[in-house]
Amino acid sequence: MNREEFMALESPKKAEELNVFIEAGMSQKEAMAQIGVSLKDLVAAQVFFSKGEGRFVANAVGGFSNFHSDTTAEAAK
Repeated sequence: MNREEFMALESPKKAEELNVFIEAGMSQKEAMAQIGVSLKDLVAAQVFFSKGEGRFVANAVGGFSNFHSDTTAEAAK
């Protein structure tokens, strides 16, 4: 699987694909290198490496949630 195919997957599937490499005995960085993704790619996809579990997990959150932005009020001028 190449990077483009990987990035087209849903977050939980991305974590599963990376965990195949972890289960084969590779490190986090080796697993990422096999597919050609960076840490920035994984953070954007909300896929993280859990040191406690020793595997990748997907923490996908649906929708847009920015509680610091009020788009309904008039901007200060």
